[in-house]
Amino acid sequence: MRISSGDTIFMPCGTQRRLRITGPGLDSLARRYTWLQTGPGQWIKAWCNGHLTAVPGSADSLLVAASYVHMDAAVHCPPVPLDTLAGRYVARAAMPGGEHLEQLDLLRGGDAVITTTMPGVDAEVDGTWGLNSDGQLIFEEAGKKFAFRYTLNDGGLVRHLPNGRTVEYVRTGPPERLSGAFGRTARWLAAVSNAHGRGMQAGELRPTMRLDSLFPDPATRDALRKSARDTLAMDEQHLNAAWHDAATVRDVVQLMRGRTRFR
Repeated sequence: MRISSGDTIFMPCGTQRRLRITGPGLDSLARRYTWLQTGPGQWIKAWCNGHLTAVPGSADSLLVAASYVHMDAAVHCPPVPLDTLAGRYVARAAMPGGEHLEQLDLLRGGDAVITTTMPGVDAEVDGTWGLNSDGQLIFEEAGKKFAFRYTLNDGGLVRHLPNGRTVEYVRTGPPERLSGAFGRTARWLAAVSNAHGRGMQAGELRPTMRLDSLFPDPATRDALRKSARDTLAMDEQHLNAAWHDAATVRDVVQLMRGRTRFR
């Protein structure tokens, strides 16, 4: 919820839909909001009882708040992905010895991959993306270790760095789910599955899918492990240590990215 001069907005979590608030519960919400607010236009997560009602002569709706329940300024709704923004966004910069290229694939449904290429470096980072309450695009690393903030700009993106500088990204086309390490992993998993009559399409795989659901019987799991030694270029010692903890497609993608360490 956000209250400013002459404007009271409630945005249900999981949406980008902004609703005006009215009703007998608004006074209680406003008092609590004023007590917690630390900056102009601040979004504060709020819970209330109420219902939606149509605005006569308009396609908009109102939230009729009946009573205040709870408010917490320390928590936030998770960012919401919008399929219309899915795409591949690229930033380029000259540097000594070559070019620094950063590629951001925003995939439908909220998955994301950042690929960084420069002389001596070729790295990928998995994560999720979505818009926050202020309409900023947020990339959050899969392990929630860090997040990046972007604003929308003429069909592209602008990333805001901690030092105040900005980096501009140009949209170059649709995202490619089967590029990079994820694509190599997905095609391999599908090939092993199909060789044992399971029927799997690489393009249907998602990072959070569990291996025990994709390979539910002992025969296919054993076949996958045997194949992993050659595909991931691991000796038996490293395979025993790493494969035991691989529970999801994303875990296997991480092993695929690190395979050159064991050659």
